[in-house]
Amino acid sequence: MKKKSFLCLLLCLLLIPGALVFSACGESDGYQLANLSSDFREIGTRYENVNLTSDNRIEFDYSIYTYQGEQYFADAVNSIVPYNNLNNFYNRLFDYSLSFVYEYIDRCSTNELDVDKNKRNLIEYNLQEFDNALRNVSTNVSLVAEIVRFNINDDILDSTCMNRLKNLFDSYDDLFQTSYNLTRSIADVYFNYALTNSNMDFSTVSLTEFDATRVTNNLDSKIQMQISNLTQSYIEQYVKGGELSTKLTTNNSGFGTVGSDFNDYLTKVSKIDRDFNSSIGESINFSTSKQAFYEAAIELYNLQTIINNEYEIYNQACNEIVYIKIANDENATTYEKICADIIENHNYIVEQYNNVIVEMLTIMENL
Repeated sequence: MKKKSFLCLLLCLLLIPGALVFSACGESDGYQLANLSSDFREIGTRYENVNLTSDNRIEFDYSIYTYQGEQYFADAVNSIVPYNNLNNFYNRLFDYSLSFVYEYIDRCSTNELDVDKNKRNLIEYNLQEFDNALRNVSTNVSLVAEIVRFNINDDILDSTCMNRLKNLFDSYDDLFQTSYNLTRSIADVYFNYALTNSNMDFSTVSLTEFDATRVTNNLDSKIQMQISNLTQSYIEQYVKGGELSTKLTTNNSGFGTVGSDFNDYLTKVSKIDRDFNSSIGESINFSTSKQAFYEAAIELYNLQTIINNEYEIYNQACNEIVYIKIANDENATTYEKICADIIENHNYIVEQYNNVIVEMLTIMENL
C-alpha cells in the first residue's frame, strides 16, 4: 500500500504546535444537537436565491431573476456556456459534498447522544462557517444575475460578465470546504456516538462467526461519507485555488472545459451510489460469497482506520498548501512537498476504499 507513514509522522510533528482546535467559551451547556436539523434547514431558506427541495436538499434558485416575464438567468444557466457550469459542475460538487449530511443529519439531531461539549460546539461553528460561505455564493449569484440583466440585449459573454462569473465560481471554494467540514463534524457524531462499534475489526472473528449484517446495516452511511470524501479529494486535486475558474470564463476560440478528471470522479461516485436492502446481509451469511465479503469487510476496516487516523494530518496539509500549485512545482519547499505527498497518499487510500465498496456491492448484486 502506498502509505507514507514516515512523512505523515514528520508532518504531524511539524504541525501540532500550530494546530487550531475550536473551543467554545463560557459556562453554557454548549450547542444543543436537538437544534441541528432545524438550524441547517433554516440556513437553506435564509437567502432569496436558495431553496430547500422537497427532500430537504439545498439548491440555488435562478428562476427568481426575471425580465419581461422571462427567467433570463435560469435560461442562461440551463443553456449557455459557460454559465451552464453552475449546474453541471459547481452545484453537482456542492450537492455531493453534503451527501452524508442530507441522509444522516436527522439521526444526529437529538440531545439523547452523550456528545462532548467541544464537539457539539464545533458543529455549531461549522454551521456558522457554512452559512457565511453560502451567503457569499448567494451574493455572487445576484451580482452575476444583475450584470447579465444589464447586458441582456447586448453581450452576456463580454469581459465584465465573465469577471463576475469567475468571482462566483471562485466563491464556491469556501462553500465546498465548509460543507466538508460540517460533514466531518456530523459524521463524527454519527459514527462515534449514534452507532456502536461502527468500524468493527472483523479480523478478530472467524469466518464462521462473521455476520455480514454487521456490515450491510451500516454500509449506506459509509457510502454517503465516501461520496463526500471522493468529492473533497477531487476538489483538492483539481479545483481549489487553481486556474479552473479562469479557464472556464476565458474565450479562446471557445471557453475551456472542466476536463476528463471530472468524468472519472463522477464514475467513481456512480459505482457506489446505489440502493440496496440492508437485510441482504442474511443472504450473504448463507451464500458461497461469504468468504469474499468477509475479506472485503476486513480490508474496509483497515482502510477506514487509516483514513480516521490520518485525517487531521491530511486536513492540516490541505490548509498549508494549494495542492494544484505545489504538485508540479520544482521550486516547492521540502515542507510543501511533504504536504503534497500526504494529500496524494490520502487520495490513494480514498480510491482504494472506493474499490472495496464496489467489490462489496458487486457481491451483493450477484447473489
